[in-house]
Amino acid sequence: MVESLVARVLVTINAPRANVWNALVDPEKIKQYILASDVTSEWRQGSSIVWKSEFQGKPFEIRGTILRLEPQRLLEFDQSRPIFRASQVVRPADYHRVTIELSGEGARTHLSLIEHGNATERELAHSQGGWQLALGNMKALLEGTSVVPMR
Repeated sequence: MVESLVARVLVTINAPRANVWNALVDPEKIKQYILASDVTSEWRQGSSIVWKSEFQGKPFEIRGTILRLEPQRLLEFDQSRPIFRASQVVRPADYHRVTIELSGEGARTHLSLIEHGNATERELAHSQGGWQLALGNMKALLEGTSVVPMR
């Protein structure tokens, strides 16, 4: 079995863990740092999670499942690659597994994100860059600084 390439992003956010957690699971907050993304989930283990957005004028969605959830500490989910048409078949190899862990006390939170399932160096660079931008935007949002457009 071929070992997948793993994206890793670490960020320290000057905000309490409860605020960072809220930004991870509140659809209105998510829209502010992952621009133009509508997220739907019940935010419980086993529930589905769906991101809907647009890329170059074409609507797409990303589907997944919440695998583990421990409020204010751990969020793990799988997610498909973008799906551009309803009839598109999504294979198990098309999914990535994302694990987000929060630690820290008081007004500082350390966020660690690991994404498994990248098949190529290019895909790894794209995933890692996308997560760095998204989490950098989350940090800016929670710390009250400017968010960078994701286009």
